[in-house]
Amino acid sequence: MVKQQLKQPNFKDRLSQLGYLLKHTFTLVGKDPGIIRPWARMTVYALIMSNLFFLGILAVVLGVKSLAIILLLSAASMFLYKHFYYTRQEMRQSWLVSETLQGRQRSADEAGARVAELSATVRRIALIDMLVSGLILLSKNNDKSSGLLRFLMKGIEEVWDLLNHYLLPSAAVDAYGIKDGIARMKTLQQNVPETLVGVFGIDIAARAVGSIMGFVYFALIVLALCLGLMLGDAVTPFYVGDLVKTFNVQDYGYLPTNLHFSLLPLFIVLWLGKLGSAILERITTSVKVIYFSIFYMRITHSEDIIPEIRGELDGYLKMEDPNPTPITETGIATTS
Repeated sequence: MVKQQLKQPNFKDRLSQLGYLLKHTFTLVGKDPGIIRPWARMTVYALIMSNLFFLGILAVVLGVKSLAIILLLSAASMFLYKHFYYTRQEMRQSWLVSETLQGRQRSADEAGARVAELSATVRRIALIDMLVSGLILLSKNNDKSSGLLRFLMKGIEEVWDLLNHYLLPSAAVDAYGIKDGIARMKTLQQNVPETLVGVFGIDIAARAVGSIMGFVYFALIVLALCLGLMLGDAVTPFYVGDLVKTFNVQDYGYLPTNLHFSLLPLFIVLWLGKLGSAILERITTSVKVIYFSIFYMRITHSEDIIPEIRGELDGYLKMEDPNPTPITETGIATTS
């Protein structure tokens, strides 16, 4: 059912969706720090993990082996644990959004207590996410993987991304486990209002981050290669040699006698690119969590949404409303 309903946007649509969501999602839920805080925590976690990895690589290059082992093991540990940490934060965010839609602003402690009640479901979702991510990574890095297998894994990735973003509010709002949450998706589809037919199953901003960062990385790598030639042999640990001799192109008259090259600019570019990618990925994930939490509330608890904004949500969910009305602070949410 889910796979049949999944609609894959093209590149232009991905950018359009991402632009709309980045512009309007946090406006819609206002500036409630409770909703923003899970994104901030995930972003800090991702930045620390990325920095540990690149610092570990730097330590390897500089020959500080003991420090390199500590840094790389720390990065690997954070990489494995991130699925559990991110799932908890996303669950918090989903619950906070649902409470905001009902006119209540909750504290971080209340969100943490709610997620603690759902710890078993959180662990199961995180484990499935880890398994799917691992299989996808293996299929991409294995040269022996057939085209059919990679196509299958791509489909699994898309379906799980959709399932995951419905399971989060299903658990956070109604305390459904994975089995019950998946079983209810057929019912959810049948309960979609006529005005929102076509929204259910959209893979929001599908791989938009990867598409954007692909262009960014290409430009940065070209720049880094030029800087690497300019830097030459100035920084010994990153010096890789004379490219003219390495590639045996001495006979090409239009080339200079020597082309000394340094990997330092490329290393810095990859490091900065990864940090930028991590921030953008966390922002995109958060707006998707908020979007699907709003959609879940709209089709399952429409009567609980504060009346003043209930009718305006459809335009936002269809990404047609140019100026969604804020719900918190400058909007109309109440506190409890």
